[in-house]
Formats: sequence, structure tokens, C-alpha cells
Amino acid sequence: MSDIVTELAMSMTAAQARARLDAAAKKLIKHRVILAEIMKNCVEEFKAYDRDYIIENCFVGEVRMNEISVDQDVPDADMSIIGSDTEDLSENEGLVRYDLVFDAIAPDTRKMIRMVINIEIQVNISLSYSVVTRAIYYLARLISRQKGTVFTHSDYEKIQKVYSIWICPDPKNENRNSIAEYGFTQQKVLGRVDEDVENYDKMKAIIISLNDEGTDNRNELIRLLSTLLSTTESVETRKQILKDEFRIPMTKQIDEEVLEMCNLGMAVEMKGMAKGMEKGMAKGMAKGMAKGMEKGMAKGMEKGMAKGMEKGMAKGMEKGMAKGMEKGMAKGMEKGILSSIEKLMKTMKWNAHQAMEALEIPQSEQEHYAAMIDHNSGT
Repeated sequence: MSDIVTELAMSMTAAQARARLDAAAKKLIKHRVILAEIMKNCVEEFKAYDRDYIIENCFVGEVRMNEISVDQDVPDADMSIIGSDTEDLSENEGLVRYDLVFDAIAPDTRKMIRMVINIEIQVNISLSYSVVTRAIYYLARLISRQKGTVFTHSDYEKIQKVYSIWICPDPKNENRNSIAEYGFTQQKVLGRVDEDVENYDKMKAIIISLNDEGTDNRNELIRLLSTLLSTTESVETRKQILKDEFRIPMTKQIDEEVLEMCNLGMAVEMKGMAKGMEKGMAKGMAKGMAKGMEKGMAKGMEKGMAKGMEKGMAKGMEKGMAKGMEKGMAKGMEKGILSSIEKLMKTMKWNAHQAMEALEIPQSEQEHYAAMIDHNSGT
């Protein structure tokens, strides 16, 4: 594991790790060659067209990242949907932005469609809501913000269709490796209804759920996105899949972004391992202390009782228990710390000094533990 990954793991908090993974994922998805694959594979207006046609003919303006606001607490910048305001300052939720926003032209109808792509990266965080409910809110905002920009007064026929596409690299187990679509449909309850589809088909939510095993998935889109956003696959494997299977050009920028995503993913994994080992160490120390105290108390009581026959049972038991507890606790703590050092050395491929530095063991005690490790390894 590289020094860069180790440094990242040591320096990032959980919140920083999630934020940096979010940013790295958005930069990768932002490339038109990736967006065109998403559009072709899960947006009905573009399914009949190949990726190159979509790239050359269907994008309008630039893809904007973390710029367009969800709400309209601040007025639009230039009173046009393409130049919508870049921030949302909500009194209750603070500043909220869409991850990626861009406009596209549907090839058949030549009508404008607004696309919003959100990436929900979860790093040991459980959402308190379903992603689809948030997507519905985003869709509603994308429609309502067109008032005064795309249409005025009662010109509702000018409303442009909107999509909210969510990519979830770490979804619930039951949702893994799936693509789901949610939108308006017409259901005839009574009598004759003759309404054009385009009059009510104005918003769609698409939820794309991946997982790390998705790189072996037969669905092309899930395999592509899983390759891009995996936190476990090697850089070499990712680049080979992207280049050979999906014809993604490995430009300098994409190459650097794939490497950044890989380093961040590995750092997050390492941080998770370190946290797990920290918990394990604490648990091991507690068990060691309990066992040591138990043995120490028994031994102390035995010695105290023998001595108490000469000087008094009560006084002997008191001294024996105190001495036994002290020795048992010290031995249990020492055993737990030694076990943690050896686990870090084995798991992280560190030497004894790196492991002890990570566990913040005082310099005055490091020589003692180093000697114990050498003894155990037979050196």
C-alpha cells in the first residue's frame, strides 16, 4: 500500500473521507463520455442512439458541478434555466446543491430536457430516508423553478421534462445491482381518456444501485459505474476495463481522476480497518484485564488466606487481592497492546515502529514491546 494512501488514511476524518470520495466520484462522472453512457442506457429519449451521437449532438452548454441550487431562496442569475442560480440557502437545511446538472436535447422531438445526476456515496453512514423520496423532491424543485424562466403566467405547455438520476455505490443489500425508474403514468379509472403522453410524462427518477461486486455484473452500465466508483478494485484493472470494454479514452485527466478515486477508496478501507482494530484492541484489553483480575484475585486470596493464619485472615485477603488485581491488570493490558501491534503489522504490512506509532505507544515503552515481538518471532 502506497505512502500516499497511508497518509490519506491517517489524516482524514470520516466526514472528510466521505466529502473527498463524493468530489472524486463527481469529477469522474462529469465527463461527457460517461454521461452519454448513462443517458443511452437508462434515459428513454436516448436509448436508440449511440454514445458518439449523443456526445456530438445532444448536450447543451457545459456540465455544471455543485453549482445549481435545489431551492430558489436566492433569485436566478440570468433568468434562464441554463443559467439558473448556483446556490440554495434554506433556513432549515443550509446550503444545498445538485451534484451535476446539464441540459440535453431529445433527438426525436428536439425538446430540451434538464438532467440532474446525484451520487450518494455512503461511508459508514445510514440514510434516514429512501433515496427515491429525495429524488422526488428534487424533481419537484426542477419543475417549479422553471416558472419565470422557461414559462411565464399560464404557459404550462412549455414545461421541460426533468430527470433526477441517483447513483448509489453502496446501497442496501436488497437493492444491489439494480436500476429502477419512477415517474408519472396514466391510469384510466372510468370512461374514455385521450391524453398525450408528453403532457404528463414530465419527470422521472432513476435509481442506479451498485456494489463492489458490480464489476462482474453483466449489465453494461452497472459494470461501468462500478468500475469507476469501486473502492477495492486496483487502478490497473479499472483502466483496462474502461479502455478495452467501454472505449473510454485514458486521457491524462481521466487517468489522474481514476488514480485519485482508487487512492481515496483504499484510504477509506484502511481507515475502516484501523477503526475496527481499535475496537478490537479495546475489547481485547478489557477481556485481558478481566481475566487477569480474576486470576490475580484468586491467587491473592490464596496467599492472603495462608498468611492470614499467622497475622489475620482479613488483612491477608486485602493485600493479596490488591496485589493480584494490580498484576493481572498490567499483564492483561500488556497482552492486549502486544496483540494490537502484531495485528497492525500483519494486516497493514507495517514494521513494529510504524504500528506502535499508529497506536500512540510512548517512546519509553516501545523498546519493551519491540523485545517481546522479537522474542515471539524467534529473532
